[in-house]
Amino acid sequence: MLLNPKSYEKNAPRSDARYAARLAEALISGGDGRIRLDAQGRNQYYASAAPSDALAYGSSTISSISEHAFTTLIGEWRDRIDQPVAARDYAAGLDAIRDRLAAYFGWNDAAIVFAASGTDLEYVGLAAAWDGRPLTAVLLGRDEVGSGCIHSAAGRFFAAETATGARVVAQSAIDPAFAGIALIDVAVRDAAGRPRASAAVAAELSLHIERAAANGRRAVVHVVHGSKSGLTLPALPDVERLVATHGDAMTIVVDACQLRIAPDVVRSYLGLGCIVLMTGSKFAGGPPFSGFALVPAAARDRARPLPEGFRRLANRAEWPADWPGADILHKTGNFGLLLRLQAALIEIERFAALPAGRVTHVAARFSHHVMRLVKRLELAEVPGAGTSCLATETLRTLDLSARWPQCDFDAAKTMHGHIARQSRQWLGQEIRLGQPVKTHPLDDGRMAGTLRLSLSMPLIIDMAAMDDIALDERLDHEMSLVGAAISAAGAMTLASPQPAPIG
Repeated sequence: MLLNPKSYEKNAPRSDARYAARLAEALISGGDGRIRLDAQGRNQYYASAAPSDALAYGSSTISSISEHAFTTLIGEWRDRIDQPVAARDYAAGLDAIRDRLAAYFGWNDAAIVFAASGTDLEYVGLAAAWDGRPLTAVLLGRDEVGSGCIHSAAGRFFAAETATGARVVAQSAIDPAFAGIALIDVAVRDAAGRPRASAAVAAELSLHIERAAANGRRAVVHVVHGSKSGLTLPALPDVERLVATHGDAMTIVVDACQLRIAPDVVRSYLGLGCIVLMTGSKFAGGPPFSGFALVPAAARDRARPLPEGFRRLANRAEWPADWPGADILHKTGNFGLLLRLQAALIEIERFAALPAGRVTHVAARFSHHVMRLVKRLELAEVPGAGTSCLATETLRTLDLSARWPQCDFDAAKTMHGHIARQSRQWLGQEIRLGQPVKTHPLDDGRMAGTLRLSLSMPLIIDMAAMDDIALDERLDHEMSLVGAAISAAGAMTLASPQPAPIG
């Protein structure tokens, strides 16, 4: 059976339980099918709409809302939770979030666009880059970014329904302006699964920019800061060289959707003219899904009016008041998106109040205990880029094939599902890990099985308040449970078939 979220009805007055139920319902509104709940109260990533008592080491994939954020939202909205949000109030709410995000990142001169997910944010980069010429989208590491990005980065619908509720044809162009986008995929790992050198990746990106220009096209170049496995490529100095070499011949989009990125690094990208995509439902620990893009003012100022197709993708208030052509968008609200953004911002601001040294210490102890887990289970870690940053310090990718040589990507997906659905039955505790990611091949060419362990802002906030002894005891206990869950799922999934009885 699936694992129950925390109950807000047991010890709460009936009115409070009603507010909690209504808030949980609102949090899954205004998105696409990925966040809808099944009969057991879980979305397709096994996350609940209400806070969960899970050991939540799966923020690389998704987070459930924290108890702190949930109760804060109830306090803020309890007298209005059953009332529709007027377009004017929705716009005011998003403007307030813009101000707070600008304060967190320390950058006031950016246009902030909101979207229902990181995958939807790809359309922002296209809108900012389009100058009338056909576009070439250079996507970096398709297996290490959102699975729908191969469609949205190419200007296509990634599902049959958008966050506005519009029914569309999946993989068709969102607007005729983007019908001719060419998509090029650039790998972040070599054939053996090792991260490619930053200079080599940058050189390949540069080649595609030159080819696009030679063919009368404008390149939209993706770089990644904190991929699904924690990679950052190319390194910032190589991004600086790309900008110095190619300038306005391209638009750089930084996929930082994990949000495992420090504000000063975001400022560096913005200063180079890059568009930075981030979400509130992974490292931030907000509920799924919410996204925000920071667009340099110069990019906004030279943007063409939004194409008509964006009417099916977004509401007016989600785009800045001064974005060209944004008045074509419907002046309606998305209460669910507003709540999800507010929940994420609650965590972001709490995290910002932590001393940097304490964050580093918690991440170091997490890494220590993950390494002990890896050795105990006879696993291995997937090679990272070797550069220490928030992405590498808070996300680790485990290679299951080191222990189970036959464990491929599909087997790891099965194991992930077993852990999500059965860990409470096995261990008396829900375990939530990050989904497998395709990083390297097995000897026969199949992609190896992996699972991911990651910290989130809420987890770090909780752990930062503990003394060192208590912190190590907690991590030791929880990694023991994680290890037991992985072992049980491996035994269930990868057990050798027994020979049929004779006779």
